[in-house]
Amino acid sequence: MRKTFLFLILFILPGLIVAQQVIQSFDTQLDSSYWIFENSDAADSSKGFINYTLESGDFLFGTGAQLTEYSAHNIEPWGGYSKIYYLAPDSQVMDWSAYDSISFWYNNITPQDVAGKVHLRFELYDVSDAPDTTTDANKMEFYYSFHYVLDNAPGWQEIKMPLVDGRAIPELDEWSGEAFNRTGWAGIAGNDFLDKDKIKGFAFEFSIGGSGEGDVATGSIILDHISLKGSNNALSNAGFEDGLTGWGVAIGGGYAEVKNTGAYSGDNYMEIGVDDNNWAVVYREEGIPASAKEMWKMSAMMKDFSAEDPGGNFGALKMEAKDAGGNVIEAWEDIQPATTEWGEFSSTHVMPQGTATVGIVLVGTKWTGDGKPAAYGFDDVVLFSLGVTDDIPPAAPAGVSAAPNPSNYFNLVVWEDVEGESGETYTVYASENPITDLNTDGVEMVASKIDEDIQSAVHYLRYPLQDKNMSYYYAVTCTDNAGNTGDAGVAGTPTTNAAKGIPVFSDTAPDGFVADGDVSEWEAAGIMPFVITPETDYPWKSVTDADDLTGTVYLAFDDDYIYFFADVVDNVYSFSAGNWWDQDAFQLFFGLYNQTSVHSSIMRGAEPDYIVYGNQETLRLDSGGKDLSSPSDENYYFEEFSGADYVMEARISLDSLVTGDDERFHPVRGMRIPLEIYFHDNDGSGWEGNLGISPNATDLQWQSVQQWTYTWIGDTNKIVSALADEKGTVVSRYELGQNYPNPFNPSTTIGYHLAEAGKVKLTVFNLLGQEVKVLVNTRQPVGTYSIKFDASNFSSGLYFYQIEAGDYVQRRKMLLV
Repeated sequence: MRKTFLFLILFILPGLIVAQQVIQSFDTQLDSSYWIFENSDAADSSKGFINYTLESGDFLFGTGAQLTEYSAHNIEPWGGYSKIYYLAPDSQVMDWSAYDSISFWYNNITPQDVAGKVHLRFELYDVSDAPDTTTDANKMEFYYSFHYVLDNAPGWQEIKMPLVDGRAIPELDEWSGEAFNRTGWAGIAGNDFLDKDKIKGFAFEFSIGGSGEGDVATGSIILDHISLKGSNNALSNAGFEDGLTGWGVAIGGGYAEVKNTGAYSGDNYMEIGVDDNNWAVVYREEGIPASAKEMWKMSAMMKDFSAEDPGGNFGALKMEAKDAGGNVIEAWEDIQPATTEWGEFSSTHVMPQGTATVGIVLVGTKWTGDGKPAAYGFDDVVLFSLGVTDDIPPAAPAGVSAAPNPSNYFNLVVWEDVEGESGETYTVYASENPITDLNTDGVEMVASKIDEDIQSAVHYLRYPLQDKNMSYYYAVTCTDNAGNTGDAGVAGTPTTNAAKGIPVFSDTAPDGFVADGDVSEWEAAGIMPFVITPETDYPWKSVTDADDLTGTVYLAFDDDYIYFFADVVDNVYSFSAGNWWDQDAFQLFFGLYNQTSVHSSIMRGAEPDYIVYGNQETLRLDSGGKDLSSPSDENYYFEEFSGADYVMEARISLDSLVTGDDERFHPVRGMRIPLEIYFHDNDGSGWEGNLGISPNATDLQWQSVQQWTYTWIGDTNKIVSALADEKGTVVSRYELGQNYPNPFNPSTTIGYHLAEAGKVKLTVFNLLGQEVKVLVNTRQPVGTYSIKFDASNFSSGLYFYQIEAGDYVQRRKMLLV
């Protein structure tokens, strides 16, 4: 009794978002391979069937509709059904993720002949964890939407259903057509989530109630205009029809222009051109609200508009996860192989913990050295959330252990891949004590976002100033593709190995410091320098040997300044017009906080990260975009020596580094400080390469602190002070001591005791209660501490100083005379 007609199915591209997209018009004769008929296993084919024909007289849209005559046989213990369903052919699936709902129209021209006996179900088939090639509907996830409309009087009506699993939205009645419902009656459990981008098919089912009494109910309904509705695109002006409204531009070398000839759709598109060894970007000025574990998809139509083949792929789609303060927590820059014809490209990423907004960037970036520029067009840009796709954390990794490599000062940590996960990553932790809680003081993150097929990580062992045997315990966690992190797998025994003694930041400045290029005060202070060569450290590109480039770098802190001296052996010194990073230059990456975890990006706020570079023209805060000094200033000295070798020396005010909401840093002996020392080398014929101290670096240190290494302040890796507890006992009390001397001129010492580890703030106020100096603002372990307060720039008079540590708050007076 089955008849078939031609059908045209449109596979939806996320880049082509309109307010409505018709996926079945019923306007033309359906192809015979379209609908698949199915009914209850025990049904009599003369009692359970569906006939459908092209209805060219009664339709609502276009030129036709589908007249559907149904008969449902109550033959199973729960009743029975007759259905027709469509499955996308071969390995194709339908991506509906850019829309929020699906709709169809019906005219119930002949109500069912047994009132209330049959209801209509509209169903979705989601291939979920199954292969896209699956054609067996029982190997897919089934999602049902229930509609009790078959008793209605004739007349056209719309059924519109949100494309959501109703279990996730309690206010929707998933049993009454307000959402979809994975009942578990058919199909597989899959990932138990409605994947809108993996829809394999859909169905109309006529379901009869009963207990198998054998009765039948029939009726006729006309179906028309199945369509997707409601764009999920979070972006306005996605096709640049309003020019640059909502978009910002940043150019390293090239251009970014809205053009009105040759767009993919509409009148305009964005073209980004980039010079060789340079970049240009267009970015959304406002972030889109987002949350951790949400999967976000970005897509765009792209086309290579380069005047000649640039010899590779240099256009990218970039997503950025940002915290509430606007700091980039994590970023993904996906290079796309755009062709000379418009094509759709996309990337999908799960937002990490702490995400408050997601931002997007359209990128042109080329660093090949062949001199060829590149140009790319971007149109119909789309950003939307796929929701939280999975809430179940993975299992703990098994087989966690470590093997020492004494000659190279590292332990190789290994573990077993977690079964049943795909696309997961791993994070490795280390501690000198057994690991029972990853949030315990002393547990450090060794490496993160390790791909599933690697199953190992290197833990480089470092110690201040001298080699020392160290024993470490290890733990590994698995984070699945949806952003869920499981319990840690733990190594039960420690691994002992030699840690390499490395230079540190001196916790006192050289006596008589003057920025004059004379190293003698550094040597007299006994400060150990970092000596950086291609043979012993980490060159990038073509820095060949110690004669080509060697850097000797001294570092120091006091409470007001960071100091550095860099003596550079360079066979050819070169500096000319162009990008500063293509010339001979010195770059310093450092974090001003006690590092307990490794940032995945450059952060501001309580744990600020900084990037400073120096050359013959300037000493500049690159991470904050401001000049700190020039060689004509008393705080910065630069000299090059007749085309070979150069020296620079500087002190940088810690106050001057504060950017935005950064907390002003106060160094404490024993703090662990994130660090990378990096030299850029140009031997007269263009940029040659770079040289640094971090084994983690891939020349992307400017993006992520994970690419840096670390050192300490002072000659210990424990935070200590010069003031010991009077009896040498464990501190069991909070106390803020009276400053001494008091009265004082111009400096005094303040001591305090901490009974518990935690955040400590020590502040000086004037007589009006105004904050004039923050002496300490960091996390500190249990112990006894002292801090020096230099009031050289303050007026004589009465001052107060106050400590805040946990619930303990105490204030005392002091007199400056």
